[in-house]
Amino acid sequence: MSYFNNRRKPTSEHVYADTVIWQCSRCNCWTRKEFVHVDEPSCPMCKGRMNQEAKLIRVE
Repeated sequence: MSYFNNRRKPTSEHVYADTVIWQCSRCNCWTRKEFVHVDEPSCPMCKGRMNQEAKLIRVE
């Protein structure tokens, strides 16, 4: 019996980009800037203040 599900996928390099985000000052919640349509957003989880920062996130 052969196991076809045990085939290894070829490894690919991940692509990361430096992205501007809104990071909560009280909890671990964050969101990308392009998804926020308010000048000073508040955290949707804890209603804390959010600060603008840069984060390296995986794009591809």
